[in-house]
Amino acid sequence: MIEHQPRDDSGEFGEKVTEQDILKQFDATDDPFLTTTELAEQLPISRQAVHHRLEQMRERGLVDKKKTGARGAGWWAEVAPQLSPEALDRVESAERESATSLDELRAEFEST
Repeated sequence: MIEHQPRDDSGEFGEKVTEQDILKQFDATDDPFLTTTELAEQLPISRQAVHHRLEQMRERGLVDKKKTGARGAGWWAEVAPQLSPEALDRVESAERESATSLDELRAEFEST
């Protein structure tokens, strides 16, 4: 587990974690709820930074939470992560390759 976000030689923060990076963590698990600690274990930023980002995302309707105790909360995504342009191209290509045209469907229907 990473305790603090790393800084480069100039003192700037190293890796940047985007909202999409956080949303992908929800998509990568079968568990519909994740804690701040569970998310922080998968990301290169501190638990406190994850919590702050989740609260910002909650204000914008991207995630929501339910308190699970005095200090705990379970978070879930309200939206899905966006596909990268490359992934979107692969999905669209696969859809075109496996799609049946309307003319083919009509011909098949009329022959039965």
